[in-house]
Amino acid sequence: MIEIKKIMVPVDFSRESLLAARFGVSLSHEYNSELIVFHVIPPFHPIVRAVVPEYDSMKEKALASAQKELGGVIPQEVKKTLKKIDEIVVVGEPHIAIPAHAQKLGVDMIVLGTHGRTGLAHVILGSVAERVIRHAPCPVLVVRNNVEKYVHGWG
Repeated sequence: MIEIKKIMVPVDFSRESLLAARFGVSLSHEYNSELIVFHVIPPFHPIVRAVVPEYDSMKEKALASAQKELGGVIPQEVKKTLKKIDEIVVVGEPHIAIPAHAQKLGVDMIVLGTHGRTGLAHVILGSVAERVIRHAPCPVLVVRNNVEKYVHGWG
């Protein structure tokens, strides 16, 4: 039997990533594993640091705000049913930070939502999911955006 001790669910607070969080919780229950809910704040453009005197304060406020929002991704009553849950916010490029932290934290599986963009949008915006899959140190479960099927409750 495959052991999955730690599951990481990167979220960007989109409907798709919140759906992935539901799958992550379900897998965490199934494998009695730890769950890491992970959010990456893209770095501010370097010019911002040069021209905004309150840069450090602004960055700390952004981190605190994201941490608070991340705390609401999994309902409290659901958190109580999990073996262990960590909620981590970092600054960086998502496609780099997700695999790097998965490696650093010893994650056994990443559960990742995708917007499912195609065509020009995919070419211009790229795919974080695709890049994470390419560089991940572990298996990646990609959850497509069939949100309507799963939107009712956590039960």
